[in-house]
Amino acid sequence: MAKVVHGFGYKIHLLVDSTYELPLAFTVTKASVADIREDPVLLAPLAKRHPLALKAARVLTGDKGYDSRPRVTELWDAYRMKPVIDIRNLWKDGEISHVLPGYDHFTYDYKRVVACDDPATGIKRTMANGGFEQDRTTLKKVCPGGVSKGAEECPVKHQLRIQ
Repeated sequence: MAKVVHGFGYKIHLLVDSTYELPLAFTVTKASVADIREDPVLLAPLAKRHPLALKAARVLTGDKGYDSRPRVTELWDAYRMKPVIDIRNLWKDGEISHVLPGYDHFTYDYKRVVACDDPATGIKRTMANGGFEQDRTTLKKVCPGGVSKGAEECPVKHQLRIQ
């Protein structure tokens, strides 16, 4: 028996103030239009009509459809907005993790989760997020304190900065 799926073939893109739960802008497109194309369409008119609302916005959240390195960079450069967008797995090599360049005991996955391998025991521990340094445009990753037996051998004493 064949499975039949019905759909309307359209989707709505909403820009919403999540603090006050108010819609700020919307567009309706065919379902085949990529989400990433609508992000600028929603933000540009808002910048003209309500520049203070856009200036007050600190975070833009979205699903994987809005994941694009150039767009993420543009959001920061143009609006000083931190994008909180789930990352698509674009690794084609099938690997689970890569070694962090310049650091033999540190690895990262496609979601940029950084882990350290304890030099003494070999146990892998996920590093905590230490925030974003605006002046350096870097992410800080903090060592899991007090649990590493090989701390004296580790080249990183407390935290890493990653661009």
